[in-house]
Amino acid sequence: MSLELRDARRSPADREWLTNVFPLYLHDLSEFGLTFYTLDDRGVWMPDHRMSWLQEDGDHPLIVLESGRRVGFALVNQAPSRHVGPGMDFRMAEFFVLRKHRGHGIGRRAVFALFDRFRGKWEISELPRNTAAIAFWRRVIGEYGSGRSEETSNASEVRQVIDTTLSPPGRG
Repeated sequence: MSLELRDARRSPADREWLTNVFPLYLHDLSEFGLTFYTLDDRGVWMPDHRMSWLQEDGDHPLIVLESGRRVGFALVNQAPSRHVGPGMDFRMAEFFVLRKHRGHGIGRRAVFALFDRFRGKWEISELPRNTAAIAFWRRVIGEYGSGRSEETSNASEVRQVIDTTLSPPGRG
């Protein structure tokens, strides 16, 4: 099986798929105390940043494909960006694999491909109640970085930092 990361801005079909699937991601996160996004009276998640991700230069909206089929997405912010913390090169703004495709190594291979493609200092954060996501990121970051990462947490997030330039590319 082959994994590919494709820029959603290059295809109207990919842009449409991303904007249609994003609410599924938010629905999944709502179980874990998501507060930044809320459903309005029409059942639309607000604020709606989907169009800005498809237009801002410092953002990389990427579709994850497995054997040519769309199975997830990654929204990566690149410095300089108001979304990237001081001293960081990249931020994993959002990362999602459709439930049907979880547990098959797709997420791991996608993260490795992202780290290989965008070399530098990354920040990744999860909601504290999303224990599956925390375990996933600890495992994947630990494997990619051979244990060279930092983690902090507070009431609103668990945050990992990894410098992908310290690990050889092509590990996925």
